[in-house]
Amino acid sequence: MKKHHILRLAGLLFVGTFLVPGWSEGQTASGEEAFSSPEGLVRGLYAAVSFGPDKPADWGYVRKFFLPEAVIVVRKTRTTMEVQNLDMFIQWFEDDAKKFKMDEKGFEETIEKLKLTVFGDTAHCFVVYKARLKTPPDSPGQYGLDSWSLVRKDGRWWFASITNDVVTPQRPLPEELS
Repeated sequence: MKKHHILRLAGLLFVGTFLVPGWSEGQTASGEEAFSSPEGLVRGLYAAVSFGPDKPADWGYVRKFFLPEAVIVVRKTRTTMEVQNLDMFIQWFEDDAKKFKMDEKGFEETIEKLKLTVFGDTAHCFVVYKARLKTPPDSPGQYGLDSWSLVRKDGRWWFASITNDVVTPQRPLPEELS
């Protein structure tokens, strides 16, 4: 796969070593539990956008994580980023799923590191993730960084925005997230 295709694949956001207390390795929030805390929301989304061969993501469920007005900023190529709404992001993801045969091979984003700060009804979370095709099983994947803004509204947590970038030799992770 060409490097710019890997960057596009890695730019598909959305699921190790965890820095959040109260969560054990491999634990994933699901159902209503996913919306009850900032870390539950983050973990739930990465699980929701990961899928096996012939089992595409449930985009109706994924929509439940985001405010209707959410802003999504993704790395589209080595040199460009794009601001999207949720509908645009889902369409881009589905197009890439077809292009890279993710529906046949499966796709996963795993959380490698999570750094969360909560203050009242707001939260910010950095996630170092690894995105890869599930087959072949030794697919190396690509590391990236998601920067999430979360808000508690109507008794639950929501994503208000995300900014995504990918790790490259020219753009390494910040030291505090390495």
